[in-house]
Amino acid sequence: MTSVKKNFLYNNLLLLSNLLFPIVSFAYASRILGPAGIGKVQFVVTFATYFVVVAQFGIPVYGMREVAKARGDKKQLDKLFSELLLINILSSLLLSVVYGGVILSLPWFHNSLNYYLLGGLLVLSGFSVLDWFYMGMEQFRFLSLRSIVIKTVALTVLFLFVRTAEDLMVYFLIAIFSIVINNLWNLLHLKGQVSIRFIRLNLKRHYGPLLILFVSSLTISVYTLGDTLLLGFLTNDKAVGLYTAAKKLTIIVIPLITSLGTVLIPRLTKSIDVQNTRETGVRMEQSFSFICLFGIPVTMGLIVFAPEIMRVFTGTGFMGAVLTLQLMAPVIFLVGLGHLFGMQLLIPGGFEKQYLTATLIGMGISLFLNLLLIRIFQDKGAAVTLLITEGIVSFTAYFFVTKKMNFHVHWPVAVKALAASLLFIPVALFMRSTGLSLTLELFVAILISAALYFIVQIFLFKETLLKAIISSALKNLLNDEFS
Repeated sequence: MTSVKKNFLYNNLLLLSNLLFPIVSFAYASRILGPAGIGKVQFVVTFATYFVVVAQFGIPVYGMREVAKARGDKKQLDKLFSELLLINILSSLLLSVVYGGVILSLPWFHNSLNYYLLGGLLVLSGFSVLDWFYMGMEQFRFLSLRSIVIKTVALTVLFLFVRTAEDLMVYFLIAIFSIVINNLWNLLHLKGQVSIRFIRLNLKRHYGPLLILFVSSLTISVYTLGDTLLLGFLTNDKAVGLYTAAKKLTIIVIPLITSLGTVLIPRLTKSIDVQNTRETGVRMEQSFSFICLFGIPVTMGLIVFAPEIMRVFTGTGFMGAVLTLQLMAPVIFLVGLGHLFGMQLLIPGGFEKQYLTATLIGMGISLFLNLLLIRIFQDKGAAVTLLITEGIVSFTAYFFVTKKMNFHVHWPVAVKALAASLLFIPVALFMRSTGLSLTLELFVAILISAALYFIVQIFLFKETLLKAIISSALKNLLNDEFS
């Protein structure tokens, strides 16, 4: 069985590519296309993505869990995959028809109809978003290499063909086809791993759990995608562009924070399934400590260095999003907690209904606050809404974990991480007085802040997990699992 550490390495390679490539591409494109151009493209992609989420019918979460259970039985795995794929194909076709009907019948979409028609390719190919299968099979190496290749090609094409604000359609095509090609590669790589047969299938057995997870996914999408959609409908492309800049710099880091938990999900599913409470508790503590030790300093870094980060990565045209970024930054830590309590514990433990309750509460709060605040505060109102929503969802899920699974986390780890992160404030004040170029100032400030944080955590607070992670990375011990 592939070790947790090796999966962790490949998953972080995947996440690093998902971090670096979008930052570079967005930094380049934002200076050329401006807030309005970025906002227009982001709105179309978000609108199409919402239909993809609906068409997935909860399969990504359910599929990864069930594949992790069935991967030792080839016959059972073939049947499971064929059933879930068929469900996803039918739902993707249905939602493609609905998507087409919406954009063709409503005049609001007709000014940019060519963009929305091309966006339909995302909905039509949505069934081939098969990362759930490869994650359930723990094939993180394939996922990371595939991502790097596609993003390298897309970035190269971006630099070659997007030169002026008139190249907005080219930028949009790059965004669309990089996703479509990614999905097609998923299908091609299935050869030899699973046999697909659309006969003697039992689709009904999946409807119950899928329906619960589907409603959960739908409610989550209301406050993760709905904010951008409401901004587009209620304000303008510029507000969407400013919000997109802040949100991209925020959420782009989140997969790194949840990376350990992602590779642990198949193992947690197994340990919960066989009622190994000791192993489950150890894995949960590892994941919680990881989220605190890295999520809190990243959050503080975005708050403290927001002006420099926004100017370096997006240019002066997006400085109106500095406060938006600062308001949104704590979402990184809160989403990490939500991933732990929901995706790593409640769902593998079979408590989908409790997770659904948490997300339904979040959906209601998100809709109410967005409709109330966006008209007045635009992107800032959406940021405050997202922050409040993620906080309530995460701690509602934590409440259910303590009641249903009798697991409790060690909160002093979070307090120590916050205390160590406060050192970033004097570092920022000092670096702003040095007169260095903005890029060099930010780079040096990040290095100093990171060094101080690790020194305090390791030598003052004696943080053993952080020390173990650094030691493991230095020694490159890839063949052993976390103890």
